[in-house]
Amino acid sequence: MTSRRSPGQGVATLLAIPAAAIVLAGIVLVTVFLVSTRDKDGDDVADGTVEHVAGALADDLRGARDLTDAATVAAEMFHSRSATVEPLTWSGTLSDDGGIVIEARISAVVEESSSGALFAPSTSAGSSERCYRYVVTASGKVAHEEVPCAGIAEPVAPPASTRPELPPDTAERVDRVLAASGGADPTDALRDEFPDAHVTVQVEQSADGEWVAAVGVTPGTDCVLRVWRTTGDVVSPPYDRIWLEPGETGCSPALYTAPPR
Repeated sequence: MTSRRSPGQGVATLLAIPAAAIVLAGIVLVTVFLVSTRDKDGDDVADGTVEHVAGALADDLRGARDLTDAATVAAEMFHSRSATVEPLTWSGTLSDDGGIVIEARISAVVEESSSGALFAPSTSAGSSERCYRYVVTASGKVAHEEVPCAGIAEPVAPPASTRPELPPDTAERVDRVLAASGGADPTDALRDEFPDAHVTVQVEQSADGEWVAAVGVTPGTDCVLRVWRTTGDVVSPPYDRIWLEPGETGCSPALYTAPPR
């Protein structure tokens, strides 16, 4: 004989379903509330910051296109706004079998903080200090690993970039030479003005009779681009500095006469 549910049982079942949903939603809300209001350990926060910065440095090295020697890489690339980065040792170049090797100490400090609001989470004071070794090879591969800080000697002085730079008054000197050229080819005068071997001087005359001069350095992305116009004016034409990167146009009159599209 088949049993039949009473109307009361059906109503109870219908009421139980939303009730269970309400209970489940309440559990989820309580869990989220407890997690969001849980205090944070400052040491854990600092550890996370150091690990993030260590990985970001490796990513930056992978994306770099103009790596020279270890000292220059350490001086120009090993820094961060989120943590203190201190290169400790640096050696090699990309032409060496072992590539560029840099050991750095990364440290972060977290101050105690709390908003003071009811149930608001607080963060305890904390800190973290770790050391990492980075290896960059000629093939572009970058490896980094954590190493013990103990035993790594402190450097006598921080690393210094060996990348050549243009003199700070280069723009003014180029302007002066072009203004004095009076429409004549300024190539020899510019080369006399900048005789150093690492300084490049390129001059080209446009179809309109303008003289375009580009003074730069190699290797490097320093560049002064000027145009002597037939009116006698010397101007600085705009260009995208990404075109100065390795593999691009470089510091050349073509930045003005035949700019990349």
